[in-house]
Amino acid sequence: MEYNHQGITKNWKLLVEGEKQGLYTCFNLFYDDLYRFGMSLYRNPELVKESIQNLFIELWQIRDKLIHVQNIQQYVFTVYKRIMYKTYQKELHKDPGKVVHLEDLNEQYVSVHSYEAILIASQEDEHLKKRLEHALNKLTPRQKEIVQLRYFECLSFKEISHKTELTERTVYNTLHNAVNVLRDSLLSILILMILGEL
Repeated sequence: MEYNHQGITKNWKLLVEGEKQGLYTCFNLFYDDLYRFGMSLYRNPELVKESIQNLFIELWQIRDKLIHVQNIQQYVFTVYKRIMYKTYQKELHKDPGKVVHLEDLNEQYVSVHSYEAILIASQEDEHLKKRLEHALNKLTPRQKEIVQLRYFECLSFKEISHKTELTERTVYNTLHNAVNVLRDSLLSILILMILGEL
């Protein structure tokens, strides 16, 4: 993903200050990547578009709390994943007969991004949280620490590196290995989420 970091920082500041132009510009700067990412998780254009709209409505509503956000991109995508999951659950309640067939699943569904969605969703679902905790118990203490910092505290690789005194490459590799350990356990949870059974 290529970002206009200067443009994002400038317009995020305007958004925080209550300038609607900042909100509109941030919407335009993020839209394409948010759409692609949303489609990689749910492959439902209407759900993805609605989630993007809901994301920016929420950002506008909580703008006075955004002043201390340091990693804007990470924050936006973390909130977006939570909103997508909520929107998806609402759609399932509206249409309980909606089923995604297993043969429709492709590699995009089982990407690291999909596992991130599980980690975000688990913060709002106790049953899912217990299953995730069981999966996390398979990790080493260091792997568990980095998963916690990355997905639950939403720290960047640079921030994790500083906090753990590891190189960014080591942080990345450790996280990658942790996801591989979790893959089998989380895959079963992911499929159940997609089928609406969690």
